[in-house]
Amino acid sequence: MTLFDRPEPDVPTALGAPRPERLARLVESALASSRSTTPADLFALAADAFGGTLSEGAFSPRDAYDAAEFGLHLHLLRLRLPLGDDPAAALAEVERLSGLLPSQTRRTTAQNDYQQFSTPAAYAALCAWVSGVGEGDRVIEPSAGTGALCAFALAAGASVHANELCGRRADLLASLLAEAGQDPSRTLTRENADHLDAILPPGVRADVLLMNPPFSQTAGRLGHRRVPTVGTDHVLQALRRLDEGGRLVAVLSAGVRRGKPTHRAFFGAVDRNPFRLRADVEVGEAVYRPYGTSVRTRVLVVDRVSGGESSGRGDRIEVAVETLADAAAALTPARRAVTLRVD
Repeated sequence: MTLFDRPEPDVPTALGAPRPERLARLVESALASSRSTTPADLFALAADAFGGTLSEGAFSPRDAYDAAEFGLHLHLLRLRLPLGDDPAAALAEVERLSGLLPSQTRRTTAQNDYQQFSTPAAYAALCAWVSGVGEGDRVIEPSAGTGALCAFALAAGASVHANELCGRRADLLASLLAEAGQDPSRTLTRENADHLDAILPPGVRADVLLMNPPFSQTAGRLGHRRVPTVGTDHVLQALRRLDEGGRLVAVLSAGVRRGKPTHRAFFGAVDRNPFRLRADVEVGEAVYRPYGTSVRTRVLVVDRVSGGESSGRGDRIEVAVETLADAAAALTPARRAVTLRVD
């Protein structure tokens, strides 16, 4: 077993603030000053926060990368960038900030086994923008990771219920929710999203679902076996919690295709009453490269409509693009208007 294969602790040792959060706050400070953080910088900061070096086993690369991501998400929550009708400027700013962090070149076994490839922050901004999430919306994020999608929903004034199986990441999410004024003891669960509908309290419902489920693994339940339907199964579970008039935006593997027999039933389900598939946009692999993988992905936009609404299938957006800017341009006709919800 190598250093990078060692099991990753779920609960960080606390000395004041938890160690990953201390590292995240240092990264956030650098981002606020537009200072870049090199890999050497990050691991040096991590050594200070964790009280030992990478080679000594005080932390894993995933510990450091997750904390760096979380620092970015904290900064984005505080910035509250207006996504607006034209997201180009916001996406460019998020990409600039993300570029100040080091690329995630070192993987751990746990990362591979649990498909811990976080949503790139600019990708999360795109998803939040096309969802039309706004003040008063109820949002569910079933596999919330380090909180990229949550950060933009919280910044928009939504209430967020986050779910995350990995204890280390869930601890970071608790801090993010608290930073936004929410009570994580009520709005954070730590379950396997394979059975999300059966696990969440009955009262947890959504106007907006934002999600990036695992692409091909089942949280260790089936060992290293790849399951091509795991992501789509997560989507179908989440859709059971979407109320009428609501919208789901999901990032899936580009391998999820209508023409594949494996996924035919799924595409039928997301485009059959009461659901309407509004957009299916394939996105190039370069978007994920700084996060340790090169994989083409797919953004699906699904609405839950009233029984009398026409299908609008002729207006469905189906296109392949290479950049997030191109994805935003393609998705513009499908963007849901932001509405203020009053209880």
